[in-house]
Amino acid sequence: MALSTNLLDTVVVTTGAATATLAPQPGDNCHTIIVYNQDGTNSALFGFVGTATALTTANSVIVPAGSAVTLRIGTAKYRPIGRFGGVSNIVMRVKNNGAGTPILSVQFLNSTGDTAP
Repeated sequence: MALSTNLLDTVVVTTGAATATLAPQPGDNCHTIIVYNQDGTNSALFGFVGTATALTTANSVIVPAGSAVTLRIGTAKYRPIGRFGGVSNIVMRVKNNGAGTPILSVQFLNSTGDTAP
């Protein structure tokens, strides 16, 4: 993804049993991702995997019901994969953790310059 001109980008996604690619992906100047699970009962998964890779508990982060996870990923310059969806073909994907349709609120915090994790 290109640079975001916003200080904060937000996307809300309803998860299901199938792994889905988050849209939009974090911008090149995104340095922190906050994922909040709005569901009161069901946990959800999110992870950074190839575009055709299904999420499992072995390759993703579990977000318990009513909880949040914060990841400092640094801007593209500092990421081992560089740009999301770029040469590495790595993207952020989401799904439920076996039950329900948890709603995830995902926030991307952006910067105006390079920011280390």
